[in-house]
Amino acid sequence: MSAVKKGSQKTARRSASKRRVKDSHVIDYQPESPVIREHEALERRRRGFRNALRLIAAMLIIGVGWVAWHEALEKNEQFMLKAVEVNTAGTLTREQIVAATGLTTATNVLTMNLRDVRARIERLPQVKSAVIRRDYHGKLTLDVVQRIPVAWIECAKHKLMEPLSGKGCLLDAEGAPVPCEVVTKECLAMPRIQFPGLSTAEPGRPVPDFQLHSALRLMEKLQGRDADGHAKLERVEIPNAWSLVAHFSGDAKITFCVDDLDPQLVRFDRFMHEARARKWRVATLNLLPRINTPVTFHEPPDVTGLALVENTPATPAR
Repeated sequence: MSAVKKGSQKTARRSASKRRVKDSHVIDYQPESPVIREHEALERRRRGFRNALRLIAAMLIIGVGWVAWHEALEKNEQFMLKAVEVNTAGTLTREQIVAATGLTTATNVLTMNLRDVRARIERLPQVKSAVIRRDYHGKLTLDVVQRIPVAWIECAKHKLMEPLSGKGCLLDAEGAPVPCEVVTKECLAMPRIQFPGLSTAEPGRPVPDFQLHSALRLMEKLQGRDADGHAKLERVEIPNAWSLVAHFSGDAKITFCVDDLDPQLVRFDRFMHEARARKWRVATLNLLPRINTPVTFHEPPDVTGLALVENTPATPAR
């Protein structure tokens, strides 16, 4: 009986709590009435009026500021472009560089975009880099570093012909093609690099081919030897992926490997020293083999006093 009584008491409590939940009332703290609605409409009108005043004031301030900027800065003659100073050395003239900027005397130096002006200058294939500076008196200074050509590049595949063909192209020390608009005596005196397998020839961008960079380095090393009495270097030929052929005045052809140029140049200097002392007219010298270097001459050489190894048949082993 006690268990039944306890269960009935719990059930009675739950039913009483349910009745209390059902009998609860919700109080509306924001009741609507005609008076309240009228007050809310009035407040919205006041808020809209204040926002409109703020917007008009902001527009007036912006307009006055723009007019002041336009009249005091943009139209001020003090800040108009008056002079352009170009510091450079190379094939491009000052007029060509200034024309590439696209600037006129109506340009304001304060509002111009220096990054865009620099990008226009660096689009020229003869330009390596550019730095632009401006002052508050209408002067613009351009410090332009040009690509200095060191050799001609010849490749029939890319229609790069001889210097005087009208389709000649120069190379700088980084291996970037540089268009030649005017052929000068200094340009004609530069050696040529003949590379039939040239991969790309985009003006102003260094060529990625390793053979070309090796040829430029060999050319630089050999040109530095001209003052020591060596024959003048005329051209460097790249016939394949592993060799370079240097052509000198006097019809001498020296073959180098594209790798490890320094040890080969040591052997070359040693041989050429002997050739000058004995007045040899060298026709070919092949430095690809590390021993028994092949060499040919235009005429019989003077070998007096040299210890020569005669080609005698080997003694058969017993």
